[in-house]
Amino acid sequence: MGKRVCIISVLWIFSSIYGQSSGIYRQLDLALQHPQKVRVLDISDQQITSLPPQIEKFIHLEELIAGGNQLTKLPPEICQLTHLRRLYLPNNRLMELPTCIGKLTALKDINLLNNEVNLLPPSIGKLDSLESLELFSNNLTALPDEITQCHQLKELGLYFNTISRLPEKFGELTHLEKLLLNSNRLYRLPESFCQLKNLKELYLAKNELQKLPNCFGDISGLEKIELDHNKLTQLPESFGKLIRLKQLQLEHNFLTTLPNGIGGLTNLEVLYLQQNLIQNLPSEMGNMIGLRELYLSDNQFKNLPENLENWKNISRLHLYGNPMVDTERKRIKTALPRTTVDFKIR
Repeated sequence: MGKRVCIISVLWIFSSIYGQSSGIYRQLDLALQHPQKVRVLDISDQQITSLPPQIEKFIHLEELIAGGNQLTKLPPEICQLTHLRRLYLPNNRLMELPTCIGKLTALKDINLLNNEVNLLPPSIGKLDSLESLELFSNNLTALPDEITQCHQLKELGLYFNTISRLPEKFGELTHLEKLLLNSNRLYRLPESFCQLKNLKELYLAKNELQKLPNCFGDISGLEKIELDHNKLTQLPESFGKLIRLKQLQLEHNFLTTLPNGIGGLTNLEVLYLQQNLIQNLPSEMGNMIGLRELYLSDNQFKNLPENLENWKNISRLHLYGNPMVDTERKRIKTALPRTTVDFKIR
């Protein structure tokens, strides 16, 4: 046991010495003794309540990692760290960012997950190198218009806030690839939203959306969409233009019909439509030969399209909670002999 403790101690000392020699510091007081050597400051989970003004001495600092502390604000001196590329501060108590944050033009990655931020300063629009901004579980009700000037932004994470609207020029974020807005209060999307040509993943579940822009199908790079648990009553006809789409979640809405154009989603593999008010599927859906999983439970279906034999790749079809007669059930099973069809809740 004594040998093991000794070995662990030696490894810890070696790691500490190696870290310091490579510019990585894990103790704030030690880092302040060698400020010009610090490249990475990792002071996570140390119950720190504030950062000292002397932090401005870390003139070569590239990464500040301070998650899991008790920080309530950042000192304005942090804005002197012009080489800072990563600001990682999840699980603190931050309510705001310094108004001078726009001076940190080298920033590529900001993570403020699980804080108490209620407002972003307009100067955030000056962060023209920013690629990733994560603000899950904060208190945001809106985004500043200036955020649309972060033209290099690729990932924007905003789960679990109370955002009710997006800036009208939101579509100017043309490099955006992943947008996470689940569990907010959005009731509409701006028309410019359709300009997000590079968007691949869109998460808008658990909002209050009643309709989508007519041009929604112009977001041609989309591969995955979550729109479940909203208030949608219809989809725009342009939806069928999303030919790269592989997964689409529309469960728990108020859809009564689907546009004929949806049959153009020939690469779609998984489609969730359960718990809507749909009575009929357009016959064009028979063209969706890539479907592997189809969830249609708890709707108003009496029958499915005549050409459902084309769905030969479907492994599971969920149909329970629909008013189908036995003859239709038999037809479906005959047409899809290799598919597991659920007419009852298992």
